[in-house]
Amino acid sequence: MKKLLKEPFFHFILIGAAMFVLYGLVNDKSYAKNTILINDFDVSALISKWKMQWKRPPTEKELQNLINLNIKQEIFYQEALAMNLDHNDEIIKRRLAQKMQFLSNDIAAIFEPTDEDLKAHYNKHADKYMTPTSYSLYQITFSPDKRKDNYKDAEETLKQFPDATFEEMKQWGDQLPFNYYFEDINANELGLQLGSKFSTDLENQELNKWVGPVSSGFGYHLVYITNKVESEISDFESAKKTVLRDFEYDNQKEINELIYKELKKKYDIEIDIKSEDFDPKFVEYLQTELNN
Repeated sequence: MKKLLKEPFFHFILIGAAMFVLYGLVNDKSYAKNTILINDFDVSALISKWKMQWKRPPTEKELQNLINLNIKQEIFYQEALAMNLDHNDEIIKRRLAQKMQFLSNDIAAIFEPTDEDLKAHYNKHADKYMTPTSYSLYQITFSPDKRKDNYKDAEETLKQFPDATFEEMKQWGDQLPFNYYFEDINANELGLQLGSKFSTDLENQELNKWVGPVSSGFGYHLVYITNKVESEISDFESAKKTVLRDFEYDNQKEINELIYKELKKKYDIEIDIKSEDFDPKFVEYLQTELNN
């Protein structure tokens, strides 16, 4: 626990949680209940929205109308809250929850990782930064659209012509709109063209001989792999942009969850399920889990 208290990241989380508490205090309903405050920020926001739509600033009369509309909207909003009209409205719930999520994301965005942070993330998730295996290969395709039994045809062709040259073997395949020869193509790109199963099935195939049948979305293939470069981890500098993106995404998820857990402490969650369709033990389990 002492080690955790010394961590800067932990301090950052505490600051984030404190910001949420402060946000709740300054936006307390008792303050806003009978008061509508229009400040510089509000007016600037109205002017900015107008400029975006009309490509010019509003006139004084137009600005006055905008402010009046804003006040009208706020009055209706406050009265709707007082009448509990937002209750069980899924659209309103979703939108307000989304705004809270945006606020949480803004807090997460404040944290700027150092190279040490990124390197630690890179080392922890090294498997995510592997370069895909690449191949140079020839292939011929036996299409189910052009043959009664394309698998059998592929199998028999391999048995009859195991040592055929590239030109000789080419004549036995069906003409389809992709390459006969692929040079230095990585497994991901190959998967996009011929399907992930084709790419995966190449991993255990022998080099420098005709092998197969290997299946794809186009049928069955006979394949001759002339070169294979195994997957390897990218160096940190090459992967840095990707590492930064992944770090920010994971960091945002972690901070969002921590803030949610802090906010959740303010609430007691009650489960009131009386239907006989649910086992009482399950209801009891829900009650316990949701309050942890």
